[in-house]
Amino acid sequence: MAAIEGLINELTPEMIPQGIYRDIVEEIGVANFIKLAELIGGATIYIPKAESFLRPARDLRIKQEFNGYNHVELARRYNLSERWIRAICGEGHAEGQLSLFDFQEEGAEEVKESATA
Repeated sequence: MAAIEGLINELTPEMIPQGIYRDIVEEIGVANFIKLAELIGGATIYIPKAESFLRPARDLRIKQEFNGYNHVELARRYNLSERWIRAICGEGHAEGQLSLFDFQEEGAEEVKESATA
């Protein structure tokens, strides 16, 4: 193993053929590229776009920033549709907030109660 480690130290990015492998080496370094090759070398794999891996962290941050009313603001900030923000956070509204329909129902009950009294 010591002989291989010595070879890794002697390998330079210029020794890697031009193309995707050289691009990877320039981005992550020779030693990390060799680790990657040892891990998956010879396999055919599909690596999704980075946004696929970052999505859970993005969605968590959106939920933390959501205040019940800021769908439009969050959609702009994260370059998403308002509909997508609603899918992540729900329809919103602060806890304990009455909707217009709740108020109409309560008002109708009060009117019914006063009419029967």
